[in-house]
Amino acid sequence: MHRFKNIYFRLANRFGARRTNIGLVLLSTALIYIGYSLISENNAAAPEPQMTTAARTVSLYTISAAANGTAVRTADGNAFIVRSESDGRVESIAKVGDQLTSGTIVAHVENSAERAAVLQAQGAYEAAKAAAAVSDVGNSSAIRSYDEATTQALNTYRSTFATVDDVLRNTVDDVFSHPSAQLFGLRIRGGNTQALTEERLALETVFIDWKNSLTTLSPESSLLLVTTAESNTKRLSTLVGTLIFLLNDSDALGSGINSNTAELEILRSDFAKAQATLNATLQTLSATRSALIAAESQKDQSTIAASSGSVSLADAQVKQALGALESARAALAKTSVKTPVAGTVTAVSISVGDIISIGSDVVFVASDETMEMETKDTVTVPLTSVKFTPSKAFVFTVEEGRLVAHEVKTGSVTTNSITISGLGGVISIVLDVRGLKEGDAVITQ
Repeated sequence: MHRFKNIYFRLANRFGARRTNIGLVLLSTALIYIGYSLISENNAAAPEPQMTTAARTVSLYTISAAANGTAVRTADGNAFIVRSESDGRVESIAKVGDQLTSGTIVAHVENSAERAAVLQAQGAYEAAKAAAAVSDVGNSSAIRSYDEATTQALNTYRSTFATVDDVLRNTVDDVFSHPSAQLFGLRIRGGNTQALTEERLALETVFIDWKNSLTTLSPESSLLLVTTAESNTKRLSTLVGTLIFLLNDSDALGSGINSNTAELEILRSDFAKAQATLNATLQTLSATRSALIAAESQKDQSTIAASSGSVSLADAQVKQALGALESARAALAKTSVKTPVAGTVTAVSISVGDIISIGSDVVFVASDETMEMETKDTVTVPLTSVKFTPSKAFVFTVEEGRLVAHEVKTGSVTTNSITISGLGGVISIVLDVRGLKEGDAVITQ
């Protein structure tokens, strides 16, 4: 500041009356210089903090090329035949004259077994995720994961008995004559009927022992229990498969079944559902057993090197369980018969109450070429995978660990799904977008 005063007086003596104006200019310059210096020092001492956000873990949903059902063109080329991808009893059907877009549901098939399979697979997936939890505090966390896995295993052991015992009592025994609980043999001919009757009697002893064991379950024996349940379920599944073969052999029918077509169709349908239930149960048991093995492995380690880049056994079991869950969801989705083409229903091949099989003709659709062009890339996805704004809708993909938004057009909505178009070549999208936004850092599992 002293330097500025000297300059001021020298200039003032030289220019006289212009002293006042020169003083103001020099004073202003000094104040600007001092202020800039203070600001620079403060910025150097206190840099602006950088905000970081932890990456979230997300699951991906793979869009199936057959998500909107299957259809074939008629011989004359004027219409399409929409066919079933599932078997069972028809619960609802479209009407002649209905206007359809691609992906519209034209029929529902009874799906209690498929819904149960999804619930079981969901439980196995949750158990696998619990077993794969990374320990931050050492062995205590691994022990908690093991305890959770054994608890889930014992619950699966109990629920499996209830499911499989129901198949034995209410489906398998329909083809055995058993007045007063005394088995007298098969009501159908063919194969080694004596061996089948003996196997049914042997299963009775197995299931009685299984039921008695439910009152004395021990977490330490959970792996043995799950393995035993898996073996018993496979044994019953083999018997069911043999009986299905006999029910589909007209020469093997007897004891009045062959004279009652309605009863025969019901038996075939019930046994097909029983086989699907047993298959889903075996998937659940396999995933539960794998989760237990992974949990035991984790319990023997004090820490897990999650950042090492190697895929742990537990992570592999999570992927396996997720695969089983997606398979069960796909089987459930196929009980809703969809049309892959847009147009008008011109004929219906089935009625409510009919029992249909995979590949059965369901409806005939006269294709609307204009509508078909507009909806040719329409797919059905989970409702949770679409992000809505007041004017638009988006789905997210993951590129280099970040969310990328893709605008889509939305169509028909159900409780759990929605039809969208405009994805182009996108194959995998984020399954659940709630709480996410474009640019978020994510980790896929």
